[in-house]
Amino acid sequence: MTRRLALLLVLLLAPAAACRKGGDPVLRTIHDLETAVDARDADAAGKLLAAAYSDAEHADRNAALLTIRRYFTAYESISASFSGLEVERKPDVARAVFTAAFDGSPRKLGSLDGFLPRTAKVRFEMNLVPEDGRWKVAWAGWRLEDRQEGP
Repeated sequence: MTRRLALLLVLLLAPAAACRKGGDPVLRTIHDLETAVDARDADAAGKLLAAAYSDAEHADRNAALLTIRRYFTAYESISASFSGLEVERKPDVARAVFTAAFDGSPRKLGSLDGFLPRTAKVRFEMNLVPEDGRWKVAWAGWRLEDRQEGP
């Protein structure tokens, strides 16, 4: 379950620097992902995933999008902050690495709020590639650094 939560966190993370550096297409994609999550717009987030997206938990873009939709349904509120953003660029791929601190309020449906974490700290690696005239997320990896459950 925590690995799927980490995928959602990928979509939550957009550094404030992306707003200040709006001309950087990689940071723009990260910012647009954050905007989609703030609006709880899974379709907008999905448009920022590359057609060939995959990760350790999701064989393809559609599987990842299904997880995003589930988490939007499972949480009443979601917020994240980041630190340590580093981006390495090559002509055909960019690699972003950062740490995310997550805070959320699971819905009180059945025992759902007892299973879903309220806080987590996750280290992400993400590859972005040019596709359809913009940079899109092609792969994401993560490891849980810290998580606390309960109220």
